[in-house]
Amino acid sequence: MSRTRTVLITGAAKGIGQAVAQAFNAPGQHLILLDLDLAGLRDWVADHPWQAGVETHGCDVADLGALQALFKQLSARLGEVDVLVNSAGICTENEPEDLDNWHRVIAVNLHGTFHVTSLCLPLMADGGRIINMASILGRAGKVRNTAYCASKHGIIGMTKALALDLAPRRITVNAILPAWIDTPMLRSELATQAQIAGISERDILRNAKKKLPLRRFIEADEVAGMVLYLASPQAGGVTAQSLLIDGGAGLGM
Repeated sequence: MSRTRTVLITGAAKGIGQAVAQAFNAPGQHLILLDLDLAGLRDWVADHPWQAGVETHGCDVADLGALQALFKQLSARLGEVDVLVNSAGICTENEPEDLDNWHRVIAVNLHGTFHVTSLCLPLMADGGRIINMASILGRAGKVRNTAYCASKHGIIGMTKALALDLAPRRITVNAILPAWIDTPMLRSELATQAQIAGISERDILRNAKKKLPLRRFIEADEVAGMVLYLASPQAGGVTAQSLLIDGGAGLGM
């Protein structure tokens, strides 16, 4: 009988992280779900049918001390972590002079991803999988997004280097680069843009979709499907890669 596979997912309360948790909801899986919004995470878990074992924890991935305490507790009772999905992140815009938002975005998106990965590594099984959520803005720039772009560029660089560090243990490390994913984060960003432009949210949604070759947003569960592939035995030879899922928005960049 095969052992239970342990999957740790950050940012699991909503959006892509939530879709990833749902994708791993199957017998033989044990899910460790982390999010800053513990109440929201627990409400969603309580309202959902689970075939997998599930435990929830509230934690700010930018808070190294809190993460160290959490992983000390996890290491005392867990065997191994087979899959780590770093999905926690924020998308706060910043002007070039805005130091506060710069430091917060970098702390959560880049430092937080590295904190969780570094602390998880002693628990990772040989042959395990690490999957980082980057962004199409890890390959491009955008006005008022110096912090976000820098954080996602950094995640891609970290992914490539870490994949080489962990290759002797057969642990693969890959990044997924989503764009135009229909999540609360995207809806909030578009609502802000609609307010700035003085148009309705319906109009800005329609205009946004017109810019995409597929003429639609990508669904979060489509990103989760890519995570499942990268976590599968069939992807054992895929590492140090940055995979776009963007509806053609990047024109094959």
